[in-house]
Amino acid sequence: MAANVIIGKNYYLKSGTINFYGAKGRSVDGYWFINREIDGTWMDKKEATDEILQDILECIAADTNAGKRRKIAYVIVDRRAAVSLYLSKVITTQHLRNAREHDDYIDIPDVTFDNLSLTVRVDKEVYTDYFCATADKKCVIID
Repeated sequence: MAANVIIGKNYYLKSGTINFYGAKGRSVDGYWFINREIDGTWMDKKEATDEILQDILECIAADTNAGKRRKIAYVIVDRRAAVSLYLSKVITTQHLRNAREHDDYIDIPDVTFDNLSLTVRVDKEVYTDYFCATADKKCVIID
């Protein structure tokens, strides 16, 4: 069976490793690993993935409770959150094949969260202290 290889300008899936703007992850024997920014070593991040997905769902719930659910078109995440979403199978290889690339962001359409089909925008400039926001169809963050 051939392995999936998807190569873009700012992301790739190759030899079981996913990479978004230098943030890399892979799954080995059911454990997920994401590289550390400082020295390139790998660290186990399986539980962090659940927290990231929960935070995204909480962003969506907050907008829903504020009556803004119909405005949500994007979820904006940092590159590490995108790696986690791929490792947890929220983002799939099919999503990656349909991604649209730009220098500072990657748009991954049709990702499902809380029964909403949204575009995940992987923002090159967003870092882990601010990794999730919802945005409207013009990609303006929803207040």
